Amino acid sequence: MSKRVLIFDIPDEQEEYDTHVHGIDYYCVLWDFDQWLRAKIKYEDQEQISVQEVRDKLYEFLNEKDVSL
Repeated sequence: MSKRVLIFDIPDEQEEYDTHVHGIDYYCVLWDFDQWLRAKIKYEDQEQISVQEVRDKLYEFLNEKDVSL
């Protein structure tokens, strides 16, 4: 078994640290967003969706996981 250790200089590298710690949350946001888009494509009229609605939904998923861009 191999182990890895990541070392961050806090507070200088706080953003990088947070990104690594919340990696699974970002993955879940992408998964949820993809599933939402898939449902839109499969079950709804695709021409009825606005860019603003898509952006709002992305930020909703980000807020649910307490992560940001």
